[in-house]
Amino acid sequence: MINYPVPGSTLANTTVAQAQAFLKSPTLLAQRLAEILSDHNFLAHYLLRGQYRMVGGAVAYVPDESTSSGAKAETVAPGGEYPLTSLPVDTAVLVAALKKGLATEIADETVGRLQMDPVERGLQMLAYDLVSQFDEAAISAIRSAVAQVIAASGSWATGELADRSIQIVTDVEVAKATIKGQKKGYRATSVVLTDLQWAAVAPALLPLLPRESGNPILSGGFPNILGVDWVSSSDLPAGWVPLVTDADNLGGIGHEDIPSEGYVSLSSVAAENRSNVEVKRSRQENDSTRVQVRKADVPVVRNPNAGVKINGTGI
Repeated sequence: MINYPVPGSTLANTTVAQAQAFLKSPTLLAQRLAEILSDHNFLAHYLLRGQYRMVGGAVAYVPDESTSSGAKAETVAPGGEYPLTSLPVDTAVLVAALKKGLATEIADETVGRLQMDPVERGLQMLAYDLVSQFDEAAISAIRSAVAQVIAASGSWATGELADRSIQIVTDVEVAKATIKGQKKGYRATSVVLTDLQWAAVAPALLPLLPRESGNPILSGGFPNILGVDWVSSSDLPAGWVPLVTDADNLGGIGHEDIPSEGYVSLSSVAAENRSNVEVKRSRQENDSTRVQVRKADVPVVRNPNAGVKINGTGI
């Protein structure tokens, strides 16, 4: 089970001189932020896997692109004319660029007294707040866009575990079939729950998992049950209902490259980092160092029919 957020690691104690040197280097700050974000991943990037580049301050996309004209094939006589089918007219949607940013100032006195501790706490705070706030905006967009709803066959939270297990399996399979049945190439990849919802359904799902050491619940890993990954987050809004979605087709993240001096992209120091987060440090006149992070991204829900909500689960 991937849980968002995951507590980041901490750095070993350092000397004052080492802490000062660290704080002077935007590259080292970027490397540390990349380490933190490797544990504290963006749920938005997991659910919206497409990557779109902003052009002219906006990204254009066609929602739920049509794959059928609705025309019927006809019998063609030998040498006869084939009926012409007009391509459906798809209307593009423009989404304006956004830039989210946060900053903190680390006083010289705190570095002198506590060495690396205030630097580490500042970076953790910036990373966690940026993740939570961007995820909140992305999840809100997903929640508003996805309109398909099915009714649960029964409670996922009460009754005998065997009965609950059957109901959960039935409802998730119906949701998967609903997504696949649109014949647009969608295939469900994920079930998205709050932390408390996962706590409620996990006991009923235990019989479906292997008992050996590879059991993901025992290892804290990422369980794949019924061919979909089960993901939980503490950043989901109140009233969240289980969502089954095709994360490969639901949408993506639009990113704008801003030519600003002094910023270091996390991807430049950690190739596997795809968060689009950038960090900058600057010396202040009030005996402190300012560290600021930004994320020039906007969530784009391109194909809302690639998701299905399940109402009435009781969790």
